[in-house]
Amino acid sequence: MDYYEIRNWFAHRLCDYLREKEEEPFKELEAAVEAILNKGVQVEPELGESVAEGLPLLEFKGGKLKLKEEELDPITEEILKDKAEHYQRFLSKLPKDFNPVGEDLEVNVKMARELFKAELYFEVHELLEEVWMGEFGRLRDFLQALIQVGVAYYHLKNFNERGFKLLLENALELLQGYSGTVLSVNVDNLKNSIKRALETQEVIEF
Repeated sequence: MDYYEIRNWFAHRLCDYLREKEEEPFKELEAAVEAILNKGVQVEPELGESVAEGLPLLEFKGGKLKLKEEELDPITEEILKDKAEHYQRFLSKLPKDFNPVGEDLEVNVKMARELFKAELYFEVHELLEEVWMGEFGRLRDFLQALIQVGVAYYHLKNFNERGFKLLLENALELLQGYSGTVLSVNVDNLKNSIKRALETQEVIEF
């Protein structure tokens, strides 16, 4: 299982949970995070088998979900632990009574903002892409700009400075037709932040 498969397993389940608040993806995430960070966790057989099937770097034996440590190289283990730590922090701050984002554009953008603050940059892309694909009006370019901001920082986190710069430049161009506040975002502040980030690589807010 490579880096991209690990990334996608986590991101798809988190975004499914945020969209519809279904319990199954949340339970799978919670179990995987605990298993990775705590050297294993006791779970129900159906849950353990489901997680191990989707994330085969974990195994379910004797009622316990745990890492297959003997099969993990140090880099993959570090990737898993870093991912689990970020998800644990995000999920611990997510209110239990949060409203699922559904197809509401502003609610999706507000949740994407929280993902961005938690350094879950790829997840910003995953969450917003679905509503962007269904938006053909005046907000389409705006949503695409936010997606590109998220992906830009994903690239920077993975040491791709060229990709970071290109995506921020594209985002800035997409934002030219907007001003004031759009979907709870102060667009003028965002444009200025992007311009600074192109020079300094500082983490912006939107």
